[in-house]
Amino acid sequence: MTIRRDTIRLKALFVAICGALLTAPTQAQRASSSEPGFLNWYPRALLDEQQQQQLPEFCSGNYRVADIPELDNERIEVQADDSQREKNGDLYFAGNVEFRQLDRILTGQQANWFPATESGYFSGDVTLRTPQVTLHGDKAEVDSEQQVTFRAAEYAVPTRHIRGSAGLIASQGENRLTLENATLTFCEPQANDWDIAASELNLDQEKGIGSAWHARLRVADVPVMYLPYYRFPIGDQRMTGFLDPKFTVNGKLQAEDIQLPFYLNIAPNLDATITPHHILDRGLLWEAQLRHKTRWFGDGELNYGYLGEDDQQRQEFEDFNAALAPDANNQKEAGERYLINYQQQGDISQHWQHRWVYNKVSDKDYLSDMKPTAAIDRTTHLPRRGEILYNRDAWHFDITGESFQTVDETIALNNRPYRRLPQLNLEYQPTVINDWQLQQQLQYTRFSRDDQAEINNLDVELSGFDALNSRRLLSETALAYPMEWPFGFLTPKAEYRYRQYQLLNADDSLNLSDDEQQFSHAVSRYSVDAGLYFEREFDWFGNDYQQTLEPRVFWVKSPYLSGQEKIPSFDTTESTVTFASLFSGERFTGGDRLADLDQVSVGLTSRFIRDDGLEQFRASIGRIYYNDDRRVQLNASDTLAQANTQATSSTLAEVEWNPDEKWSLYHTLEWDPYENYARQRRYGLRFEGVENRMLNLSTNTVQAFNDTTEQVDVTTKQLDWGFFWALDQRWALVGRQLRDLRSYEGEQRRPVNDVLESLAGFEYQNCCWRFQFLYRESSPQDSDPDNNFTTDKKYGFMLSIQLKGLTTLGGGTDAIIEDAVTGYSRRKYHDF
Repeated sequence: MTIRRDTIRLKALFVAICGALLTAPTQAQRASSSEPGFLNWYPRALLDEQQQQQLPEFCSGNYRVADIPELDNERIEVQADDSQREKNGDLYFAGNVEFRQLDRILTGQQANWFPATESGYFSGDVTLRTPQVTLHGDKAEVDSEQQVTFRAAEYAVPTRHIRGSAGLIASQGENRLTLENATLTFCEPQANDWDIAASELNLDQEKGIGSAWHARLRVADVPVMYLPYYRFPIGDQRMTGFLDPKFTVNGKLQAEDIQLPFYLNIAPNLDATITPHHILDRGLLWEAQLRHKTRWFGDGELNYGYLGEDDQQRQEFEDFNAALAPDANNQKEAGERYLINYQQQGDISQHWQHRWVYNKVSDKDYLSDMKPTAAIDRTTHLPRRGEILYNRDAWHFDITGESFQTVDETIALNNRPYRRLPQLNLEYQPTVINDWQLQQQLQYTRFSRDDQAEINNLDVELSGFDALNSRRLLSETALAYPMEWPFGFLTPKAEYRYRQYQLLNADDSLNLSDDEQQFSHAVSRYSVDAGLYFEREFDWFGNDYQQTLEPRVFWVKSPYLSGQEKIPSFDTTESTVTFASLFSGERFTGGDRLADLDQVSVGLTSRFIRDDGLEQFRASIGRIYYNDDRRVQLNASDTLAQANTQATSSTLAEVEWNPDEKWSLYHTLEWDPYENYARQRRYGLRFEGVENRMLNLSTNTVQAFNDTTEQVDVTTKQLDWGFFWALDQRWALVGRQLRDLRSYEGEQRRPVNDVLESLAGFEYQNCCWRFQFLYRESSPQDSDPDNNFTTDKKYGFMLSIQLKGLTTLGGGTDAIIEDAVTGYSRRKYHDF
């Protein structure tokens, strides 16, 4: 039977039900039937092979989206075992009644429809099915006010794994829905580990906002959290309201940090989060984060933290002052503790960009004591930097202003970094000009730093060489002719390096004339980089392999330039020694030292590559042979002492063996051929399986030769291991330990605890929640005023409960495990 008439109003009622429930958040109760297909839920055995493979073993089934052939117009088609038409036009249907319109089907056992008032009611196992949502109830009514009501209803949104129940579901127009005595969950049918229950749910699809009265978070039907009123988004819209609470527990099972973030949706391009922290023994810390998106200023983020008075710090200062004479000058007072952080970047136009960062903290211990939620640079010198950049084809230009806040105010003034106010860079690097490559860089920088400060209650002032500031002009010109063939490469290169300085703040103790304060120098550098590729195919234990032999020679020459000891090291440090550094032709990073070079770097690499592309084994070895002494040193004192006369560098070696895609063993070595000891030595083992099993183990040793004792001193020797090991798809264990292995012989001070950091915990998950529990312990290696290592330990418990598809209570555990276990960021876990 086909009814052809005006169906716009009836269609609107269907849309109201489907649309509002589709965008509703998660909530549920046990399904009233366990039959396959009820609310579009099917057990594992009835899923196809692909769906079964994608489903974790702890899930018993999954939803299927209803496959409903769509009618080609807006007509309503009705089928039933029996139908009657009254004289007044009212319609009655009985037995397997089915109403169809477009891609929606409404079924029941009886239906009365009254065309005159455009109303009706349905009874007996009433079900509404669409591709997005399924509703089931004892009764459904459509009244003359275009309100649709389901009684004793259960619902499911298969595409989002949501299900729930309600004593009544009523539409309030086309885009509004009200549910009474409603529940919502992501859990599987007949497995209500948790749900949210509310006496009333109001869903406004047009505004994208939902609200709940008397909302309760229930675990196994037992209420554990109550909110008298709660507003939440029912789509992608942002809205004002509370976010997930977070907390950590210490070793005494005390709540060490409790956070309750509140989100403010100020404008489409502006929002804020205010987070009160209650930190045990310290007080109430307020954190605020403001984010913006603008056309001209790009994406920005302002973070602010404030603690009016730190109770623990106040007590520590009172104890310290009590031990001093009443009139002592170095008594301490507790003050405000705060943090300011601003980060911003964006595009001004197609070729212009900008980046900004500003940091300020009240004291050196703020970041460790307060553990701010924002991603903030935690180095000793916090940067304050602004950059404007231009990039177009072969051209690059940028202007930078940078200064620092030295967090540890006990650091000597002459060890603090210089400001760059400003620094201008201009680079030109065309890709190829008749096979020639040209590179040109111009840079102007003004370096300065404070020459007065109070350190340990003493006024300190820089003088002489340490007080010098400067203006520097740098020019780097390079011309190369790279040649590449299948069997190797050859790249000759010529460079011209120019520096011009104007020294500032020179006092009388230096006796510098005007010419000595303003000078320039330049030096050339020539290099040839060459390598060959040898390959052979062979078969080993039934597998095809390709072995390569890759010798490489790098020659570089630059003459000695005297007088550089007159220049402070404004932005220059010694290069880190690695295998790759053998072929860089640089002994320093930065622009203040033009190294004298006459050397040949020789290296050899061999690879064993399996036929499937896996590099199963790689070994590299190399060293530098010097044809002359190196007289240019980083510091003036080193330059005046003596040049480096060794004929060769350390020998660098790297080995890595990958038995398969999961396992990797590696070793790096820096060997001093003169004193016959390993400057650096590292062994490592990595495993990363496909079933959330990952393991890393490494030892790192750093040694230095002591000229006084003529012995090799171990400066660093540590063992670091960590793992995340899934016992099955439900249970997993996690652990990590960083241990100090130094022997501390003789008069060396030994820390009380060799374990620098340790972590242990476990994870359990099923189809609707995940639980992580961690115990974390750390041993600070700082010294007290008497030069004894501290014995204090920091330890605590952390837990998080993820209600899958909805929220996470607690939190922070995933980030800790990611830092501790290599590969954890790539783990797989089930969520909706």
